[in-house]
Amino acid sequence: MFSQELIASANNPDLTVATIDVRVGENTNWMAPPVQKAAVDRIVAALAEVDTENASAYQEQAADYKAEVEAKEAEIEARLAGEDLASINVMCSDQLPGFIEWIGLNIVAEFGRPDSLTPQVVQELVDKGREENVTLIIDNLQSGQDAGAGIAEELDCKRIILTNLPGGFDNTETWEKAIDYDIALILGAVAQ
Repeated sequence: MFSQELIASANNPDLTVATIDVRVGENTNWMAPPVQKAAVDRIVAALAEVDTENASAYQEQAADYKAEVEAKEAEIEARLAGEDLASINVMCSDQLPGFIEWIGLNIVAEFGRPDSLTPQVVQELVDKGREENVTLIIDNLQSGQDAGAGIAEELDCKRIILTNLPGGFDNTETWEKAIDYDIALILGAVAQ
C-alpha cells in the first residue's frame, strides 16, 4: 500500500516499475515459504527482463536464496510436526491467514484493522469466538497490533503479535529471522 509513495520519493523519471502479484493458490502472504519462493521467481523474471545482461547472475542468486528458503521451510515443518495445530482455534488479523493456514492452525474468523472494528463487529467476533472455543488471537504488527486486544480480553484467551515483514521487531531484519520469531511466538502460545 505504501509502494507508490516510495516510488515517488525516488524522484527518478527513468525508474522502471514492475508490479508483482504473488499468490500460491489463495495464499498471498510473503512470510509463508511457498509464497516467498514464488515471489523470488517473479522478482527475478522482472529483473531479467529489464537487465538481460545480468539475467544469469539474478537466476543464480535466486536459486541460492530459494535453497535457503526451502531449508528454512523444512526446518520449520520439522518443528511443527509434533504439534496438533489443526485442533487450535484462532482468530487472526486479515493480513495473516495465508501464513496461519500454512502453519496449520484452524482459523475461525479474521478481523480487520482497529478502525474497522465497530462495537457490533467486535461483539460478533466475541460471540463467534465463544461458540468456536477460540484459544488464541493473532494480531499483525503492521496493520494495528492492538486490533485483537479487546477480543482476547473478552474471550480470556492468549494473544500474540506477529510481524508480517522483516524488521518489525528486534533481531528480525531478515525473512529467516522474522519467520523464526513468529514461529517461536506461536509455539510458545500453543504450549501454554
